[in-house]
Amino acid sequence: MSSKSNKSKTKTNKKQSAAVKSAKLGRLFKRWVFTLLKLALVLFLILVFYFIYLDSKITKKFSGQKWQVPAQIYARSMTLLPGKKISQQQLLQQLDALQYQRNAELASPGQYSVSRDHITIYRRPFTFIDGYETAQLFSVEFKRGSIHRITQRLQEQPINFARLEPQLIEHLVSPHQEDRELVRLEQVPEIFKDTLLLVEDRNFYHHHGVSPLAVLRALWVNITAGRTVQGGSTLTQQLAKNMYLSNERTLLRKVNEALIAIILDYRFNKDQILEAYLNEVFVGQKYATAVHGVGLGSRFYFGKPLAELSISESALLVGLLKGPSYFDPRRHPERALQRRDLVLRLMFEQHFLSRHQYEAAVMEPLFVIPRAKLSNASYSSYIDAVKKELRQLNLAHQLRQSGIKVFTHLDIIAQQDAEEAVASQLQKYDEALQAAVIVTEYQQADIVAVVGSRTQVDSGFNRALDAKRQIGSIIKPVIYLEALAQKGRYSLATKIEDTAIRLRSNNQDWQPQNFDKQFRGPVSLLDALANSLNVPTVRLGLQLGLPNISKGLEKLGLERDIKLHPAALLGAIELSPIEVSQLYQTIANSGLHRKQSTLLAITDNNGHILYQRQDALTRRYSEAEMYLLHYGLIQAATTGTAKSLTNAFPQQVLAGKTGTSSDYRDSWFVGFDQHKLVTVWLGKDNNNAIGLTGSSGALPVFSRFFRQQGVSSILRLMPEQISLQAFSVTSGYPQPEHCSSILLLPAFTDESMVVDGCEN
Repeated sequence: MSSKSNKSKTKTNKKQSAAVKSAKLGRLFKRWVFTLLKLALVLFLILVFYFIYLDSKITKKFSGQKWQVPAQIYARSMTLLPGKKISQQQLLQQLDALQYQRNAELASPGQYSVSRDHITIYRRPFTFIDGYETAQLFSVEFKRGSIHRITQRLQEQPINFARLEPQLIEHLVSPHQEDRELVRLEQVPEIFKDTLLLVEDRNFYHHHGVSPLAVLRALWVNITAGRTVQGGSTLTQQLAKNMYLSNERTLLRKVNEALIAIILDYRFNKDQILEAYLNEVFVGQKYATAVHGVGLGSRFYFGKPLAELSISESALLVGLLKGPSYFDPRRHPERALQRRDLVLRLMFEQHFLSRHQYEAAVMEPLFVIPRAKLSNASYSSYIDAVKKELRQLNLAHQLRQSGIKVFTHLDIIAQQDAEEAVASQLQKYDEALQAAVIVTEYQQADIVAVVGSRTQVDSGFNRALDAKRQIGSIIKPVIYLEALAQKGRYSLATKIEDTAIRLRSNNQDWQPQNFDKQFRGPVSLLDALANSLNVPTVRLGLQLGLPNISKGLEKLGLERDIKLHPAALLGAIELSPIEVSQLYQTIANSGLHRKQSTLLAITDNNGHILYQRQDALTRRYSEAEMYLLHYGLIQAATTGTAKSLTNAFPQQVLAGKTGTSSDYRDSWFVGFDQHKLVTVWLGKDNNNAIGLTGSSGALPVFSRFFRQQGVSSILRLMPEQISLQAFSVTSGYPQPEHCSSILLLPAFTDESMVVDGCEN
């Protein structure tokens, strides 16, 4: 009995123990479930808050300025007018610089055709400073080196004005900054968009940022291939990775990519996402700068706008987006060609192309522009000047990074001619000889060309802007102008003694000499200027007084104080070529001064004007005073130190002044025709002698430039205050015109100067 009782108790205890254990396990399970639920809730809340954080961050960036976009610098727009002096070859040169294609069919903008004395142009649409212009088809007829007529091609009606779009010459990219050129979705050809989506994301308009089916399909393809051959990322995910994430391959990065893609798809419409992708996608590397966006990619590989790409070019650009380095057509042309042909086949299979179009596109050879065409090294000196002016404008940093367009006065043809003139003339000298050239259209003080080195490669030192060298006889017109401005005291006939003189200059004894070491006795002011005589110039400068010469430099446009001493009267002062050019701008422009500038205007990316040059011309000397000085400078180019111009350009009127510093260290020439002022300097960076005068060194560069450009003879109407008057050859005093040994020269009309009798 007791045995049965014990067994019963044992069973009861076991049941109770099992129940306790079961209860404990239940309580433990509930605790674990509760804990897991709490963790899940915490994770969910974290995910929600993270999602909200991502949403705020992504939406703010995507809705605002997405990228730092470099400023775009443009050359001037070539204007075409009936009667304008421009040759057929010069217009073709400009079209080549703009990457226009010769095509007799003229099927689309960016093309031209040539027939004898006609060039027909299908100009691209462009947003000029004064507004947007659609594409235009017009014909230019030439006659005797000038434009004879311009005709609107479709209406066959003559028009009085046409222009080409300006050439894009540079993107101002900061170190480590990405380079891109923004395009709007409507600017992208439909076939390009369709091909991109075909290759990268066929279901782009149907998924919600992430495509699970695409991920599974890519996983299956990669498993069967035994390697990674296909990605499952949608175009939206690619955009998310490129804009917001790094390239590291981790699970966390992939999750972030998917979340961001979902947010983008929820917050923004498909067209906004596609446009962002087109502007963000990496397309290649330009030296140290990453190139982004298909807009710049089109120029990077083909040198033309996206809208002008052929079918095969579009296929190549779309194809290389998968791996711009791997499919780089410059480094790996065979890979690039295979990739292009694969894209073309996909286009044909999806009926984007007819069989004829497909076969023609596949047969096209692979062609991209040379990388050297992208550097614009020949414009580096000019761009230096542009950057300097932009810094002075103090534009807000955010504005500078918003894709502004900087329109300059750069004349591509004048720049090329200036570079060629330097290269041609300096090839006979050793490489240590350097050069600087500045070309200005002086009536409005527009700097149209800058050469800062004998080579086109940027040397880091722009001599045109920064090299301060002794100017020699370049200063003399300032002295003679101050004299001629003193009405009644000096005239072109006034006699100045050319005899020995001894002075103290810079605490040293100084005895100036003429170039030929000869003295001529009394010489006229005109002869002294035209023949660049040193001694008469020093005497004249001392008569006027150094303060007046200093004041003259300031009136002509010198913006810094220079301490003058007697030797400065022969150019023993240091100025840069740009400073010399500024002085002569006022001289060439008949006394009207304007600060020289490379900048015309700045607009935002939509064409709204942010800055426009508005400084006005101011009169510094009277037209009559300048007329007399011009007479002397024309004489210098006719019979004086620059008389070689008469042989180079017979029956053409030019004016100018040579300059040679002491010990032949610097060779200068500054001269002008009716429109252009050209300043030329030659010398060595170490300031050693070069053995060249202004006439033998700098002047031939000036001549070479105008042989290529063509000369517009100087035409100056005689002011009312000036008339031709008779002066004694011997004394320089006024004489009646019937006297013998007289010289007729322009002078201020003054009845008190008229004399009755002739000199004995």
